[in-house]
Order: sequence, then C-alpha cells, then structure tokens
Amino acid sequence: MPQDETAPAPSTNEFAIPSAADIRSLTENRRRLKATEEARERALLEEEEKHRKDMFFSRKLTPEIVNRIMRRVRTAAENGQTELLLGHFPSAWCTDHGRRINVREEGWPDTLQGMAREFYEFWDANLKASGFHIAVEIISFPDGMPGEVGVTLSWGA
Repeated sequence: MPQDETAPAPSTNEFAIPSAADIRSLTENRRRLKATEEARERALLEEEEKHRKDMFFSRKLTPEIVNRIMRRVRTAAENGQTELLLGHFPSAWCTDHGRRINVREEGWPDTLQGMAREFYEFWDANLKASGFHIAVEIISFPDGMPGEVGVTLSWGA
C-alpha cells in the first residue's frame, strides 16, 4: 500500500537511535572481549607447550615406548614406506638451538637433550647395527631461523 505523502516525517523520538558514544562503547566492548579470548588462547597454548617441554625433558625411553615406536615402524613398512618421522621438537630445546644440527657439524648429537638424546643413544646402541638409520634435521625455518627439529628413522637400503 503506498505511503501517504502528506503524512509528516517521523521524528527521531520514534526511533531508537544510539549515540556515537554508545556505538563506540559496543566496539570497545567487542575489542576487550576479543583481547581477553586471545589472551586465554595464548595462555592455553603456553600451558600446552610447557607440558610438552616437561614431558620431553622428564620422560624416559621405556620398553613400552620402544615397542610403540617399533609397531609404528612395522605399520609404515607394511604400507610400503622406508622411513618414519618419529617426532619433532623446537630447536630451542637443543643446547645450541639447533645450530650444529643445521650445519651438520661434528658432535651434533651432543646438543640433543631429553627424549631426543635418549632415543639417539638407544638407536646408536641397539638399532644402528641392525641397519636402521636416523636423520635428525631442522624441518622448519620460521623467519629464516631454525624452528622444529625432526627425528626420522629409516630402514631402506
């Protein structure tokens, strides 16, 4: 139905028009909520990373862990693979932040710590003579710097 053109225009009292300050307040509230959520997410990530680091440095290479690794190796071999990435960790967890690993400098295994050190020693004492190979290398370079160190076990010829 067409609107009566002779009707007076509605006054602003008939509309709920917020002030610019009200709108700014909504924007600021949204920013605060977002900042709070981001801080909460950062705290959770930091806590997860702390837990991961604690486990890396305190966990011991047990027969159960070795059996789990060897089951993964068997499954990979059954699927036609000749290597398996066992895990990765921040290069900052090496005594030199991964520098010797990155340039393949002699003595690089001495920079390993925690579970990586234990597994390397296990490989050297138990798997090397059986024909297994290990590769420990920097697998990421965020901002051009060594990031994650990957540990790969291989059994190919």
